[in-house]
Amino acid sequence: TMSKKRMAPVQPYRYSAKSGSKTHRVHDTPADMVAAEALRQRLNHLQALYQLTAALSQAHALDEIYAAALAGLHRALGIERASILLFDADGVMRFKAYRGLSEAYRRAVEGHTPWTPDSPNPQPIVVGNVREDPSLASYAAVFEAEDIAAMAFIPLVSLRRVIGKFMLYYAVPTELAADDIQLATVIASQVAFAVERTRAERQARLSEERLRFALDAASMGTW
Repeated sequence: TMSKKRMAPVQPYRYSAKSGSKTHRVHDTPADMVAAEALRQRLNHLQALYQLTAALSQAHALDEIYAAALAGLHRALGIERASILLFDADGVMRFKAYRGLSEAYRRAVEGHTPWTPDSPNPQPIVVGNVREDPSLASYAAVFEAEDIAAMAFIPLVSLRRVIGKFMLYYAVPTELAADDIQLATVIASQVAFAVERTRAERQARLSEERLRFALDAASMGTW
């Protein structure tokens, strides 16, 4: 009679990304899946920062910077509603760009800021539930109408001065992870630098035009 041979159990396998060969493995553990998700998010963050840096380097106008910033926040953090506000010459912080906000909301909260231009070492402020923050109680009806339950204030800082802020808005109470806050802060730093660079370039052009006009006027006067 023929002897029966015991078959070895088939091991789960996956294809190697480099060689295309099959490599055996055990089933992913919960810790493996958490690590894989963390790696995926980190790669997504790096890609978003790369795309933002590329867009900012090609921007020649403030509106282009604002659009790149809002797009970068959306790609990196999945934010559907956000805004950029800057201090104007009169010291009032005003909306410069936004996504998903009504005109009524913008009118109601424009000018509000937790910082002044001279605020030392400004840090991000996360309000996980706007209903529980007494400093925002006067805006309760506005938040309710706009379906805002949580928000984050991210300062825009240039040369140790606050020039504005990012606002991130959430429809449900939310506590941002430390990595998300750090990423938003990095984006804010890049945008603040781009804004100040563009402003300086515009001021230089205006100064050059005024000088040329003055020289032309003087030349005509002595002709």
